[in-house]
Amino acid sequence: MGQGKSILKNTLIYAVGNFGSKALTFLLLPLYSFYLTKDEFGTYDLIIVSINLLAPMITLQTSEAIYRWLIDAKEDYHKQSKVIFNGFVIVTFIALIFYIVYFLASLFIDFEYTGYFALMLLFSCYLPLFQKILRGLGKVKTFAISGIVYTLLFLMFTIVFLLYFKLGLESLLLASIVAGSITILFVIGKLDLKGVFSKQHFERQEIESMIKYSLPLVPNSVSWWLINAADKYLIVILLNIQANGIYAVSTRFPAVITLVNSIFLLAWQDHGIGAKEDRSNAMFFSKLFDKFITLELTLVLFLISISQYLVKYLIDPIYYEAWKYLPFLFIGVAFQAFSSFVGVGYQRAKKTRSIFTTSLVGGVLNILISLILLKHIGLFAPALGTFVSFLVMYTMRKYQTNKFFRIEVNNSKLIGLTGVALVFAFLVLLNNDYLNIALICISLFSVFILNKKLISELAVILRNQIVKTMNK
Repeated sequence: MGQGKSILKNTLIYAVGNFGSKALTFLLLPLYSFYLTKDEFGTYDLIIVSINLLAPMITLQTSEAIYRWLIDAKEDYHKQSKVIFNGFVIVTFIALIFYIVYFLASLFIDFEYTGYFALMLLFSCYLPLFQKILRGLGKVKTFAISGIVYTLLFLMFTIVFLLYFKLGLESLLLASIVAGSITILFVIGKLDLKGVFSKQHFERQEIESMIKYSLPLVPNSVSWWLINAADKYLIVILLNIQANGIYAVSTRFPAVITLVNSIFLLAWQDHGIGAKEDRSNAMFFSKLFDKFITLELTLVLFLISISQYLVKYLIDPIYYEAWKYLPFLFIGVAFQAFSSFVGVGYQRAKKTRSIFTTSLVGGVLNILISLILLKHIGLFAPALGTFVSFLVMYTMRKYQTNKFFRIEVNNSKLIGLTGVALVFAFLVLLNNDYLNIALICISLFSVFILNKKLISELAVILRNQIVKTMNK
């Protein structure tokens, strides 16, 4: 119960912080669909996809090493300062090289949004870096506030630029730049960085050690990109930019479940990495994962059953066909979460190289499925590829981590619920209103019945916390 309270507390805090980047993806979707053309939305999606590919390469995923090192440093301010300084040395050095090459290349490549892209990429490198420092130092509340700050700023400037100035695609790019720069300044103001940036903290051996830890996470990130984003380029090449606009809408809806996952997984990462290795913790981890699987897949059943109505009533009619691809994407996102859960075992053991290999297999598999099937089944190909690749990735990670991070899994339940989700995915494609209503009722019943114990436990913890707060 004590560990459960700790994870729940951090989950609630991260829920606030992650509302920013994750929830905005979904909440602003109706606005985008009405004020951006398919071409503009498709272009914006490609810009975001490209930034997600380049940012990990520029930073070498150093933020992950900083986070992991800061957890070990705890109350040692000198050691913390050294970790932060050396981390910034790595990122800044590579960023300088990249931007020199980037601006030289821009002289020969005609791209309308060159300046916007450069600034968005820069803030996409440094904002997560500062936020990882906050988490590593245990400042989770400040991390949450930074998410709120970014959310409000991005929302405000998007509305102003899009509705008032009517800048179209540029509205989103400008809003991202302004919100990112102000949020970074806010975080810097909340961090005690006095004396951090000193030459005395430079330590080549530590830099090499941090790079050794984070470097395998770069190709891992690229592999995740292959699963989540490379489809977009294939769609443009093999189909057209309008098709990418439709698929971009489809991929935004799973952001609902990704939001829930990211909130919990951040809290789980904090707890799972630092927890002791003993029988008691192993039992707790197994029970936690079992509850997570049940909640995740029952929510997926509900989301699959309402896929058509989500698009029909929230999005402009020109994107209506996007609903057909949601079911496989929802299931895929579930297995993405399961992969991330067991992937914490690699971080505990500092075996980050294995994270890369499993992600690479998933990424290549997704590309192959899309390449082979796009011309035959259209946008169902990348949706199916997303599901299959994450399923394979989870299976590989579970097998590998059993050697040093053993978590017992009720495979009968996992396979059974996944099978039901696949049946739901095919049934909703029949597009029968009576059948859809039946599926919605069944899925809601499943959510409350199969998660009855979890809901009860959460209610007790929340009630006790409220009573404790009121008695202070």
